[in-house]
Amino acid sequence: MTELPFPRVTLPISDAHAIALVGCGVIGRLQLDAYRNAGWRVVVLCDAVLASAESARDEFFPDADATDDFEAVLRRGDVTIVDLAVHTDIRPDMVRRALLAGKNVMSQKPFVEDLEEGRELARLADERGLTLAVNQNGRWAPHFHALREIVDSGRLGRLNAVDFAAYWPHDVHTEHHRLGQDPNLVLYDYAIHWFDLVACLFPDRTATSVYASTATRPGQLVPGPTLASVVIDFGDAQVTIVMRASSRHEDTGSFHVVGDAGAAVLHGGAEGGARLDIVGEQSAHMLTVGSWFPDALIGSMGELMSAIEEGRAPFTRASSSLVGLALCFAAIESAATGAAVDPATVSRLYAPEADTP
Repeated sequence: MTELPFPRVTLPISDAHAIALVGCGVIGRLQLDAYRNAGWRVVVLCDAVLASAESARDEFFPDADATDDFEAVLRRGDVTIVDLAVHTDIRPDMVRRALLAGKNVMSQKPFVEDLEEGRELARLADERGLTLAVNQNGRWAPHFHALREIVDSGRLGRLNAVDFAAYWPHDVHTEHHRLGQDPNLVLYDYAIHWFDLVACLFPDRTATSVYASTATRPGQLVPGPTLASVVIDFGDAQVTIVMRASSRHEDTGSFHVVGDAGAAVLHGGAEGGARLDIVGEQSAHMLTVGSWFPDALIGSMGELMSAIEEGRAPFTRASSSLVGLALCFAAIESAATGAAVDPATVSRLYAPEADTP
């Protein structure tokens, strides 16, 4: 059986990039660890709680500055990229302010709660000749990166079925975190990686409907649903996403991607696996390299830096995240209403009160 090479990750050539990391919580610290591993420069860390910025600085980049003043970060002439690892409720305004200050921006995911606001921010970046990327780092999670490479190569032909499943104790990880209180924890904050990947796998096809159901289970440690099932219909193809985010005794995951010329299959953990098998007329396999953390975070920021150097739009440009967001918004609305939703009809994150006269 042929062993296919693992795809190369695009990394910057220049060392002139200088990152300001804003938001020194759990995700921000994962990003700092990735950037340290990559040998990149973080010159300032910012958090609303100064002690958080200082402790992150001391742990990862002791030569950097620490501050609780976001405007002071924007005034710094040495900062070339503002990396916003903050929550969605405050992030769009900070993206806007950073762009107006002349900074390239990496926005944490999910990008926005309103698609039109996302389009407006993308337009603002274009108007000012700046680069705005969304940290959809799942595109570089090794098993998803391998899958994208195989699908893009045409080895599977035209896709007609894609099935994802993940079983892991996410409620344990988020019980004492702000995200654990989000009623859309699984479908929005977490499964956005899977919705985004679906948009990447079907770049020239439009989903006609999304149906989703969610549930809680006795004994789970967060208040919102931890069980979610999604069906995305493309007319001539179907996608399923199964999330079981309060599984106590396992961390497993899989995907099965079927085209008219072959199939790609992976079994591993909820966030990856070591080997992807391709079955069909030309059977092959690919061994993945690295892990979601830190490699996916390195891939995402590396793509942004490389795009800035080359004067091109990054693969994770802001506009590219909106299709996956629409699928996500449709799933959340479907789970709330019990009806299938056309993603072309959604414009923002579903709020039940919006249906009240």
